[in-house]
Amino acid sequence: MSGETKQQLSNLIAENALLKRVVADMAQKPTLRDKFAMAALTGIVTRPATYYGGEQFAEFANDSYVIADAMLKERDNEQA
Repeated sequence: MSGETKQQLSNLIAENALLKRVVADMAQKPTLRDKFAMAALTGIVTRPATYYGGEQFAEFANDSYVIADAMLKERDNEQA
């Protein structure tokens, strides 16, 4: 393998490592759906606990994403 080929291979390996880090970082960032769910969750947890019959966190989380999905659907309808 020539010196130039070795350098190109080394550059590709470094670029591949960088791309893997970028993809991993992107996977950790909240999506728009996550952001909508966070906003919805803020409203849900401020309701009296009696509304849900106690602190049912799994239900809070599920309801947050149901609301987020409805928000995304409405957003898509507005853009169409």
